[in-house]
Amino acid sequence: MQKIDYGVEVHINQTLYAGRCLLQILKTPVVSYQYQQQQAKFLLAIDQQQWPQAQLLHGTNCPCFNQEFQNNEIKQSKIRLATVAMLCDKNDYFLITRRHCQMKTFPKAWVFPGGMVEKQQHLESECLREVFEETGINTQLIENQMELKVLYESVYPTKLQIGQYPQKQTLCIFYEIKLNESYKNIQVKIQETEVDDYKWIQKNQLLEIMNESLPDEQFKEMSGIYPNQYGSGIGEGHIKAFVHSYKK
Repeated sequence: MQKIDYGVEVHINQTLYAGRCLLQILKTPVVSYQYQQQQAKFLLAIDQQQWPQAQLLHGTNCPCFNQEFQNNEIKQSKIRLATVAMLCDKNDYFLITRRHCQMKTFPKAWVFPGGMVEKQQHLESECLREVFEETGINTQLIENQMELKVLYESVYPTKLQIGQYPQKQTLCIFYEIKLNESYKNIQVKIQETEVDDYKWIQKNQLLEIMNESLPDEQFKEMSGIYPNQYGSGIGEGHIKAFVHSYKK
């Protein structure tokens, strides 16, 4: 399969490359967006008429903020696109998965299913594909509602040494997928090379786990921001997206 070189553009005509902080460029957390499927572009703008708007969230300590990367010997890569599925059943139980302990990046991190946009399709279709590949859940067979909730700028590594350049920079698109079923009737078959555990957790309980305010012993390993004292925890972007979307 040939991968599509998707990229993020800002103010309609400027392609962005890794190393430039989106929030710093846009100077506002509320942005207009448009997806151009055939051109493999995701456009960002400010107050663009007739475009939908979304909140742009950002890492607490963005390694690109107030940084100037001018190493001409490094081939810059585009800021890429990824989709993430906050998948919930009819009773607001959310599916969260743990990245395999052998993964090169963020091993043992608890995250919502998702991955890079690789095909020239609707973003919603790409998100559903990732859900199926990682969990075996074919959401197309289940009556559901799907809504873009928030955008999140992710930079890796999350801390850069002097002279170090970002290896990856991604605009993550978080969707809510509401299923018309109880999770008890949904069969999960995880992709074992990438995922080694999963849980269905009720919304308010998951918020407490993210805030480290749930004293339940069974959730201590996943509690708080990754990496916690157990080398696990929930990815910061996933916490910020979930709390922004569902906090009362």
